[in-house]
Amino acid sequence: QHPKVKLMTYSEVDGVSGYVGNFKVRIRRKAAYVDRDVCTGCGLCMEKCPARAPSEFDEGLTERTAIYTPFPQAVPNKPVLDREHCTYFLKDGKCGVCAKVCPLDCIDYEQQDEIVELEVGAIVVATGYDLYPMENMGEYGGGKYPDVVTSLQFERMLSASGPTGGEVRRPSDGEVPKEVVFLTCCGSRDPESHLPYCSKVCCMYLTKHAMLYKHNVHDGQAYLFYMDVRTGGKGYEEFYTRAAEEDDVLYIRGKVSKIFEEDGKVM
Repeated sequence: QHPKVKLMTYSEVDGVSGYVGNFKVRIRRKAAYVDRDVCTGCGLCMEKCPARAPSEFDEGLTERTAIYTPFPQAVPNKPVLDREHCTYFLKDGKCGVCAKVCPLDCIDYEQQDEIVELEVGAIVVATGYDLYPMENMGEYGGGKYPDVVTSLQFERMLSASGPTGGEVRRPSDGEVPKEVVFLTCCGSRDPESHLPYCSKVCCMYLTKHAMLYKHNVHDGQAYLFYMDVRTGGKGYEEFYTRAAEEDDVLYIRGKVSKIFEEDGKVM
């Protein structure tokens, strides 16, 4: 909202040149195929779109339409069109449902990426992170068993705007699990097979997940396997203690060697 803040969403930095105090930044504003100056975000196009694709924001737990809002409370809260899954682009214009139903003629299939060049004095880089690929975690059934999920998938389950409406449900059958096991250090602190370093955040966000699970399923039991509990931050040790003492999260020191299925149950 600040007059000196300019927010450029659905954009990527293509290149940076120059030096401190005098940078030139090349930004690619990706084509949304929607005139966002006219669009009101009514959602009619998303409601009628027949094409489906896995939802990136819900970590593949649910599907979205080919024209969609990237995530709840997006700014601006207006849709973008994914041409990789859009029937109009895949079948030479043999759909166009979103354009037909849009009351304001916002859909523009001819829209192209726009290049913007800015001169700036300083740059702050927030790198973010990637999850360690599930497929690399064969010993833990990564990508093999539907009820073995990543931390981000569990995060989406716990969210009121997520695929299960905030309820913890097993992907395999939709039932509420009475026991959940959380594994720390998956793929980390393992220089022989995976990565040598600690992610620094797993201990605390799995403690948060275990607490939220207990608040969600009061008669459920949360187990958390760990090598070491690292609580490096203000109030973190107290948070961990609260999970163990008040929410009965059972911390077990030990490295899980294998996950497998037996009689349809994850062991």
